[in-house]
Amino acid sequence: MKTGIILISHGSKLNSGNDGLFKVADMLRAMNRWDVVEAAFLQLAEPGFPEVVKQTVGSGVDRIVVVPLLLFKGNHVFKDIPEMLENEKSKYPQVEFIYANNIGADERIALIAADRIHEVLIEKQYGSKQRIEQPQAIVDESFEIIDKLVDLESVPELYRPIIQRAIHATGDTEYAYNLVFHPKAVEAGIHSLKSGKNIVTDVNMVKSGISKSPVEKFGGKIICKIADKSVIDEAKKLGKTRAATAMRLATDEMKDGIVVIGNAPTALFELIDLTKKGSAQPALVIGIPVGFVGAVEAKYALKEIPLPYITNTNRKGGSAVAVSIVNAIIGLAKKG
Repeated sequence: MKTGIILISHGSKLNSGNDGLFKVADMLRAMNRWDVVEAAFLQLAEPGFPEVVKQTVGSGVDRIVVVPLLLFKGNHVFKDIPEMLENEKSKYPQVEFIYANNIGADERIALIAADRIHEVLIEKQYGSKQRIEQPQAIVDESFEIIDKLVDLESVPELYRPIIQRAIHATGDTEYAYNLVFHPKAVEAGIHSLKSGKNIVTDVNMVKSGISKSPVEKFGGKIICKIADKSVIDEAKKLGKTRAATAMRLATDEMKDGIVVIGNAPTALFELIDLTKKGSAQPALVIGIPVGFVGAVEAKYALKEIPLPYITNTNRKGGSAVAVSIVNAIIGLAKKG
């Protein structure tokens, strides 16, 4: 089924007031998840909604999702847009129209507001405050700021340092709300480390960022096979990525250990398949691959396997956040 997305906003007489809607449409197109993404305005700006619907239907879509990029519910959300939708439905009965919710009161909006407040206050104060140069002092102040920006009181205590480190590593407060923890994930990771088990990573960038000394003191190793000749040869023979093949050839080393995937969705898919077959038996999977293709799907698949995991719910991720999560667990293991 071919799907079109139409973002609809109020519209402004000033061109600069309309640019944001086109930019959001560009961002959604870049995700490559829908066949068509277009922007339309209710009034005061072009293109108008009927024009964009006609264009979108002409592209051959079977359904159109109309998304009102309006913050709160009012006449436009309750009355104007639904009436316009009914009119367009009568013109194009062969197309399914779906009306999405407006943005609404959302924790992510509060986080954006908090970021904007923090930015303007820092800009106001810049120059009047002595620059901090001591590394630990910088970390301490960063964590103080994070604690002010996000409320972690309702989060289980073991999760808090992991969330804090993820935000600190990325500068993205959204990790306070989109990290997903299996109920036994953190405890499984701590037990694995203290039992001297290994950490297996998908890429060397993740391996290089993990605190090596405490892992080795516990008796474990940090392993990445992506550059091994056997992996390179096997990947060519199988027609798979090296990251996926590295998972296949590291099943012995990862037994009862921690697997950390911060880059390659293919590695996470491969690991999931191996665990379903019983070939791979890690104690914990940290699956935070980044990307527009396969990353979200792999994360949802991870939540279906009967193993402890830590992941997130969108395309964001990467080596830095994967490293921050495992290093936070190492820190907890050292304390416990």
